[in-house]
Amino acid sequence: MYQAPAIERLRRHGYKITPQREEILRALGDGCSHAPLSVEEIHRKVLAKHPNVSLDTVYRNLNVLHDLEIVCRINLPDGKTRYQLGPGEHHHHLICLKCGRSEAIDFCPLRSADRQMIAREQKFAITRHSFEIFGYCETCRPEGPETC
Repeated sequence: MYQAPAIERLRRHGYKITPQREEILRALGDGCSHAPLSVEEIHRKVLAKHPNVSLDTVYRNLNVLHDLEIVCRINLPDGKTRYQLGPGEHHHHLICLKCGRSEAIDFCPLRSADRQMIAREQKFAITRHSFEIFGYCETCRPEGPETC
């Protein structure tokens, strides 16, 4: 399910479909958790079937998959970058600070008008951006008043 569009996109861009790439996609697509995975977590999953795959190989493949918008790169407050299969188009995330669950949101907070205003007022040409909203999911939300 997750592999067919990813494999097609890799082929369209001239990349070979290696067992390592397939296993990285499988590692990201396994389970029903929406929590993004660190490179080390992905590497551990890949090692189960391909014991000679290096951490560097996982990093390089994740960079390719990210550049092709097959995976999302998410920077969490703990300083670690995590990855998750993406819907293939530009999007942002809601991320739970307790369980790590990540959910894509279907709108971009940086609307076109905002981009033009920033370009004009700050004399800054935006080429890309990332935006994550951190808080607590329904299961993990603490009792008490909302904070921001």
